[in-house]
Amino acid sequence: MPRFDNEGFNPDRRIANDSRDRSVPDDEMLYSDSMELEPPKRYGAQAQSDFSPEILRDFDRERRSRNEREAEERRRERPKKNPKKKKKGSVGKKIFIGLIAVILIVVIAGLSMVNGVLGKINYDDKVENQYVQSGDLKSERGVKNILLLGVDARKNQDTKTSHPDSMMLVSVDTKHKCLKMISFLRDSWVYIPSKGYSQRLNTSAQENGYSGVVDAIEYNYGVDLDGYVVTDFEMFKAMVDSIGGVEIEVSEKEAEEVTNHKKRYGKVKLKPGKQILSGKQALAYSRIRKIDTDFMRAKRQRTVINSILNEVKSNPLKLYKLANAAAPYLETDLSKSELKKIAFAALPCLKGERTDARVPFDGTWEYANINGASVIRVDAEKNKAILSEYIYEKTAQEINAEEAEKEAK
Repeated sequence: MPRFDNEGFNPDRRIANDSRDRSVPDDEMLYSDSMELEPPKRYGAQAQSDFSPEILRDFDRERRSRNEREAEERRRERPKKNPKKKKKGSVGKKIFIGLIAVILIVVIAGLSMVNGVLGKINYDDKVENQYVQSGDLKSERGVKNILLLGVDARKNQDTKTSHPDSMMLVSVDTKHKCLKMISFLRDSWVYIPSKGYSQRLNTSAQENGYSGVVDAIEYNYGVDLDGYVVTDFEMFKAMVDSIGGVEIEVSEKEAEEVTNHKKRYGKVKLKPGKQILSGKQALAYSRIRKIDTDFMRAKRQRTVINSILNEVKSNPLKLYKLANAAAPYLETDLSKSELKKIAFAALPCLKGERTDARVPFDGTWEYANINGASVIRVDAEKNKAILSEYIYEKTAQEINAEEAEKEAK
């Protein structure tokens, strides 16, 4: 057929035995030599006989002009877009993308700084408490309890002979968004499970090291401790100095005690009144005991910690400097991942209210002389109930309101 010739069809390329009918049926013939091109519709008085290539060009030109006019009319009928709004949206999108980028940079930088700090800490293996079942200890998902232990000489002494000089529980309460600090008095006469008899609380490290202190507190007071962090007093000085000192109100008796006993406090001088203490001065202030009791000594330690937290809670740079300065002096049985989770959970709690207390609580103890030693006899069951309520049930506002009411009486 003609269409094959026009397309350069070569009959020799057909298959020899191909007997298929390739003709087009008459009812499907859409194109033939007898078909005539219908001339375009003419306008005005122009006759069909006037059709010519020139007229066709005029027709095409007129058709294109008409199409352009119709397209222009459609564009005019469309609702106009507000170019200012588009520009605003574009700028807003860029700002949003920029904010996300900044947040990601801050997070990545923060994580890198956190990892750098965590890499300087000394890690111990976790030792499970074999003297009490975990199901018998009070715990909640939204609360993390970390035991801070301060010792006089961690590097030069064995853990069996290094009694904790201070024991403070820091409770990170994400449920109530606050921090709670509870000091345990070292002269508390309690049952030491690793020894099998009662003794001062600070002797609990003699048998099982620092895990022994955790065991004793869990056994006597029934709260679950997630782990311990141990440091010596060199860290305390480095930490305070890293943030430029702490503001403390020093009484006249406290200033005289430190200044008049150079050997006891490392040749430190204090003056009465509100002032900024250096690391060495803050350490001396925290160790004052002779002028009053161990209760007041523990309170002074919490006062310094509170002052430190006041300095860093709204200043991330100071917080990082403090953590970086303290890290090499720290020893813990918490893993890096545990410390990271606790650190991030504590950040919003830093901005909330804080509370501080000490165990034994009021009305749950008495002074006693046992085997010639002056100690604090403790009612463990009463303290267990009060401590559990303090850590897990009460808000910081409730606790501070109760303390204010006691002081007012």
